[in-house]
Amino acid sequence: MNGMGRTVLAVILTAALAAPALAQRTLGADDYLDRLRGMWLGEILGNYAGRPYEGLYETRGGVPVDTLDWSFASTTNPWMGDDDTVFEYLYIDTLARYPVPCRSQTRYMWTAHIPVPSFYIANRQARWLMSYGMTYPESGSIRNNMCWYSIDSQITTESVGASVPGMRESAADLAGRLGSVTNDGYALHAAQFYAAMYAAAPLETDIETVVAKGLEVVPTTSRTHAIIQDVRDWYAADKADGVLDWRATQAKIYDRYVGPAANGRYRGWVESSVNTAITTMALLYGQDESGRADFKRTVEIAVEGGFDSDCNPATAGGLVGLMRGWSGLPADLRAAATDNYHINTLVNYPADTTITQIALAQRAVAEHQIVAAGGTIEGEGAARIYNLPPVDAVTPPPEKPDPPGPRGLVAAVWAAGGTVTVSAGVEKHDPTVDRDNLEQIIDGITDVSYSGRLPYSTDNGTNPQPPGGDFYQLNFDRRATFTSLVFYEGDIRWNGVNNNPREVEPRGGYFESIMVEVGSGGVFTLARVTYASEPLDPYAYFQRIELRFDPIAGDAIRIRGRAGGTDEFTTCVELETYGHLPEPATLALLATGAALLAARRRAGGAPAGSHSRA
Repeated sequence: MNGMGRTVLAVILTAALAAPALAQRTLGADDYLDRLRGMWLGEILGNYAGRPYEGLYETRGGVPVDTLDWSFASTTNPWMGDDDTVFEYLYIDTLARYPVPCRSQTRYMWTAHIPVPSFYIANRQARWLMSYGMTYPESGSIRNNMCWYSIDSQITTESVGASVPGMRESAADLAGRLGSVTNDGYALHAAQFYAAMYAAAPLETDIETVVAKGLEVVPTTSRTHAIIQDVRDWYAADKADGVLDWRATQAKIYDRYVGPAANGRYRGWVESSVNTAITTMALLYGQDESGRADFKRTVEIAVEGGFDSDCNPATAGGLVGLMRGWSGLPADLRAAATDNYHINTLVNYPADTTITQIALAQRAVAEHQIVAAGGTIEGEGAARIYNLPPVDAVTPPPEKPDPPGPRGLVAAVWAAGGTVTVSAGVEKHDPTVDRDNLEQIIDGITDVSYSGRLPYSTDNGTNPQPPGGDFYQLNFDRRATFTSLVFYEGDIRWNGVNNNPREVEPRGGYFESIMVEVGSGGVFTLARVTYASEPLDPYAYFQRIELRFDPIAGDAIRIRGRAGGTDEFTTCVELETYGHLPEPATLALLATGAALLAARRRAGGAPAGSHSRA
C-alpha cells in the first residue's frame, strides 16, 4: 500500500472510531406477539364501542355521552369483523403470500376474497372498478373512484404498519401501495400516517413521539399534514396552560374543518380529514396523568368525538393496544373478552379463527419483512430476538405545492397590468365557499388531490341551462390570438354515495359535449378544433382536456356544451388558454384605429351597430 493509501485508510478508521455507534434496536418475539394480540383486541374493542354511534353525531360537541358501557366485551362471542378489521386480515394474508404485492397480485386477492358489491364508500367503488379491469392505483385514484377522499384506506392498512415494526418507510410504502386500491391524495396520506405510527408503536412508550414519527411520512403540502399539525398545536397549547380539554379541541376541529372556516370542503362523516383529526385528538388527549396512553380514555374520546365513531376508536384503540400489548390492556376487558373472531363479509376463507392465530400469522409476516430489510433473528423459543435494521430513516415524501398563479394568456395579461374576468352558465362569486367561488378557475391550481379544495360547480339547486348549454368563459381587457384551451374538469356529484355511477346516473358535474367559442365584442364564433387530448368520459373525473384549434383572435374565449346528469350541471377546477398577445406597436395601431372608427361613427360615417367578426 502506498503512502496515500495508508493516509486514506487512517482517515477512514479515525472517522469510524469517532462516530457514535448506532443503537441496537431489538424486539423480543414473544413481546411482539403480545403486542399484536393487544393491537387486535384493542382495535376490535374500539370498533365495538363506537358502533352504536357511527355517523350519528357529526356536530360541534360530538356524541352526548360521558362514559361508555364496556359490557359488550363480556357478551360478544365471537367478535364479528367489519371493514375496520377484515381488511387487516386480508392484507396480512396478502403480505404472507406476496411480501411486496404488485398490481396483479393485489387485484387477485381482492377479486378472490371480496364479493361484488360489498362494504361501502371507496371500498365498494374500488371493487366495482376492479370488475371493469382496474387495480391500484387506478381503482382508488381521484380520476376513477368518486370516493377517493374518504376514510377507507386509513382504517384498512394499520396492520400493514404493525407488520413492519420499527420500519416507518416500509410502512408508508406498503400502505401507499395497498391504500391506493381505494384512495388518493391527502386521504392516502392519512393511511400512511396511521401505518407509520403503527410501525413506530412497538418500540415507543410515549404517544406524542409516536404521533410525531407518523407525521414525518406525510407531505407538508398535504391537507392531512395541516390537520394533524393543527391538533398537535391545540394540544400543546392546552398542555402549556395546564388544562387538557379535549372537547374544546373537538369544537376547534369542527369549526375549522366542518363549519364556516372549512371553505365548504367538508364532505360528510365518512371523509378522511375530520376523522384523522378526531383520531389524532383521541391519541393525544387519551393519556393518563403520568403521560402514558390510557386505553379506555383514548377509545372513549374517539367515540365521543363523533363522525365515524367506530372507525376512529378502532384505529386509536389498536395503536394503544400495540403499545401496551394484550397484557397491558385493562384487566377487566382482557378477562371478559373472547379470543374468537369471525371473518365477516370476505369469501374463500375459513369463517372462524382467533385473535391469537391471526397474530401468529402476522408475526411470521413481520419476520420475513425484518430479514428482507437487513435485520436478523437470533435465539429460540422465549429467547428469540429480532434485531431490527439499525436506522429508521424516512425519505421526505413528494410534495405538491400550489403554483404561484395562472399560466398561459391569463398570466401574460396580468403580467402586463391587464385584467381577466370570468363568467359561467351559473355564476357565483363567494370566495368563502369553493364550489361558489368562480374566480378560482383562473388561480393556477390544477391539482386538488393534496389540498382537498373542491371544484367550482354550476349547481345552484335549479341549474337553468343558458341557450347553447353550460359554459365557462374568460374575458380579457384586450384582444389576443387564441390557439388552444385547456379545461380541467372537476368531480361528479352522485345520486347515492354507495351507488355505481355506471348504473345509477349521477346528479351532475360533467359535460356530455363540449366546443370552443371565441368572442369579439360580444359576438362568439365557433373555433375549429383540430386536436383533443382525450375524449369526454362521464366515468373519468378531473379530466385534463386540451383542445387545439386554428388561430382565432378575440377578447373572450369559452368552453361550452351540454351539462350531464339528472340535475344538469358541471364542475371546473381551472380553465387555461394559450396563444399570443399583439405586440405593443400593434396595440397602439389598434387603439388608433378604434378611435378613428368611433370618430367616424359620431360623424355618421359608419353604420351604427356595425362590428367586425374575428
